Amino acid sequence: MKKLCAVALMGLAFGTSQAAFAEVVVQTNNADGANRDSGIAAVKEKLNAACAERGGKPVSDSFEVVFEKTSPNPDVPKPYYVDAKMKCDLP
Repeated sequence: MKKLCAVALMGLAFGTSQAAFAEVVVQTNNADGANRDSGIAAVKEKLNAACAERGGKPVSDSFEVVFEKTSPNPDVPKPYYVDAKMKCDLP
């Protein structure tokens, strides 16, 4: 019986620890740019800012471009459109 109580108390301590409440979320966002590089840089900046705003730490290895498109209209000032996603470690 003592072992059962000890195991239950350890489980309770682990379950209520701060690390147990941490989570990783996947954020998505989009941005426009004059070319591919500027569009990707803009969406990375937005994703990093959104993660920092929520008090998290961005996982930059997880950045992934989901969709990209160039506008055929030459009069558009930022013809390159990018959708991307990245993981964010939240406390």
